[in-house]
Amino acid sequence: MTNHKYKIGIVGCGGIANAHMEGYNKINNVEVVAATDPVEMARDGYIHDYNIPNGYETIQEMLDDAQPEIVSVCVWHLLHDPVTVEVAKGKSVKGIICEKPMAIGMGRADRMVEACEENDVKLIISHQRRFTPGWQKARELVQKGAIGIPLRADLRVKDGLANWGTHSIDGARFVLDDPKALWVMGSVERNSEKHERGTVIEDSCMGLIHFEGGLQFFIQSDLWDNNCDAGKFFIRGTEGMIHITETKVKLFNASTGGWEDVDLGLKDGDKAIGGNSNAAQTLELIEWIEGGPEHRGSGRKARDTVEIMMAIYESARFNKVINLPLKEKEYPLEKMIEEGKLPISIEGKYDIRGFIDWANIDTEKYKNLRDDGLSHGESMRILHQENRNKN
Repeated sequence: MTNHKYKIGIVGCGGIANAHMEGYNKINNVEVVAATDPVEMARDGYIHDYNIPNGYETIQEMLDDAQPEIVSVCVWHLLHDPVTVEVAKGKSVKGIICEKPMAIGMGRADRMVEACEENDVKLIISHQRRFTPGWQKARELVQKGAIGIPLRADLRVKDGLANWGTHSIDGARFVLDDPKALWVMGSVERNSEKHERGTVIEDSCMGLIHFEGGLQFFIQSDLWDNNCDAGKFFIRGTEGMIHITETKVKLFNASTGGWEDVDLGLKDGDKAIGGNSNAAQTLELIEWIEGGPEHRGSGRKARDTVEIMMAIYESARFNKVINLPLKEKEYPLEKMIEEGKLPISIEGKYDIRGFIDWANIDTEKYKNLRDDGLSHGESMRILHQENRNKN
């Protein structure tokens, strides 16, 4: 890696942008030079909190003036593809770190990959948990044959497939060396008008994913209980089993004498995700930009996770097995709703991430709360609660 100091730009100054800054603040060879957000209050608060020298209302202004080399895309899901495509055209841009889920629909995901390839820009998706100690150790153990031939991974998530499921599917794929999916069978329930960051999502779903070599994943979302996590899954093989989280790995095979805690070398206070993992994914991106191997979280790999999720919806849409590659390029869940296949019994649109929406927020009250020392998230929750009380 060279000693070059990379100029960083941030697009979207909401809560997730804080995690990106946590990572950048741990790296010596980057400098955050600009942030962009159409909401002035969000933009001003963010550049003040992190002492960023330049703030812009539009992406093009930032690209023209600040000329960043790496850009974090921290906007809502449905903006990932248009923002990534626009940023990729920036003459100074060499790499993009886009938040997950990569995109809602295969057409959007493929546009992102194509735009970056056309402009020689390295695209990664912030599946930063690929850098957590638990996932990395589990991958190492599986590759060494600790559970024999992997047969089945079980995943349990909540708050929507595209929200948490993207991390779990991507994580199990990472541990198992990114196997190629062959077909998918899925089922979906949606009785309410549920959304997540402006995107239509289901109330619950499940999916069976079949890969080359006979490996299968089974994922369920919002079905059993809420004692689940996007970073936790279980894998069974011909010679043993492994239970994985970001900070813990338990192994069971002929030599362990029961379930054994695997030493990850963690120290008290070590964070699994956040600053450490975001810093690590940025450093690996820089290595890729400078001629190193493809990033473990590249856009090419992440679009395969999008394809699996979209295929689960497509299977539910037509009540049949969906062979990959997926032909449908739009969002199958939205198509099911438009086609009347998911009638609503609980009326009233709501968003499970509504507390981060700037709509109807009193910006003067927001400023006062921030001046009193409250974080962006705390301030938004208070103001949204006030709005609910009024209604």
